[in-house]
Amino acid sequence: MTRRRLARIIVGCTVAIILLIVLVSFKPWERTHTLSVSVSPSGVGSVFPSGGEYESGAQVTLLASPARGYTFDHWQGSASGTSSTVTISMNSDQEVTAVFVPQNRLTTGSTVGGGVTAPGEGTFSYDAGTVVDLAARAEEGYRFVDWTGNVGTVADINAATTSITMDRNHSISANFERIPEYELTICSTKGGSVTTPGEGTFTFYDGEVVSLEAIAETGYRFVAWTGDVDTIANPDTASTTIITDSDRSITATFEPRPPAVEYKITGTASSVSVTLTNATGGMEQFTSVRVPHTYTFETFPDRFLYISAQNMGPSGSVTVTIYLHGRAVATATSSGAYVIASADYYRP
Repeated sequence: MTRRRLARIIVGCTVAIILLIVLVSFKPWERTHTLSVSVSPSGVGSVFPSGGEYESGAQVTLLASPARGYTFDHWQGSASGTSSTVTISMNSDQEVTAVFVPQNRLTTGSTVGGGVTAPGEGTFSYDAGTVVDLAARAEEGYRFVDWTGNVGTVADINAATTSITMDRNHSISANFERIPEYELTICSTKGGSVTTPGEGTFTFYDGEVVSLEAIAETGYRFVAWTGDVDTIANPDTASTTIITDSDRSITATFEPRPPAVEYKITGTASSVSVTLTNATGGMEQFTSVRVPHTYTFETFPDRFLYISAQNMGPSGSVTVTIYLHGRAVATATSSGAYVIASADYYRP
């Protein structure tokens, strides 16, 4: 064998050895990796895709879906995090476990007289820590009382609309009671009537706010509500309200309405001469008027009121007083022979 041929054989063997080493190191025939997916606890959820063979370097996105009554918690193994989706890089064989946990159950019910409108009545599942709105509605003639049962995390057990925090399983009940009923007896004195709710005996629920309206007849005015009036909002107004918390009897009272203008002449004088503004606003005089004496006008359109009275005797006193709608607005007194007492008022 020639030296040249031997050299060729040695070079060929060396190349073959190098190629063999490369093939063994990089395994170009192994182009896939295995993705193994499991669920914990078994049967309480699923993962899509559920595993398989993938090309080396592939990006695989997994989606965890819980079964009813469970919620996804976290990933274990070749993945981590609490999001229900995760992406795996298939640069080698991968093993991934989706971990699920039970949801907390809320069981709701109610007594006679109403129901739970939110979330409803029955059993519902929620993630731990969820704040759930609660609402209870009473039927006609009933009222909400409170929530009972596992109410430690109910925001306000005495409120029909509230919330509960689902830190564990809870069973609660909305409680109702029949509303007591009371009689309200209404009447009126002479001079008017009660138009709302009317006159007679009426039945109302405990705590009900009842509107009251009294109307005076012509020539009369409303005075006040009398009787069991401690829950009337304002006993001195004809239009008001009353709260029925027991059997009650009330009366709307009226009195004759005073004239628009009233002039009164009093004193010890026997007779006087009078000058005054009359119902039309004009001046009018009267002589030999016996004391005491009163002039009244049901209407008075003018704004200026005036009266004077002169003592026509040798002695005595004279007092004149002006009343506007029953209220004294001006007065004057004079004593002695032929003296004059005068009073005036300018109505704003």
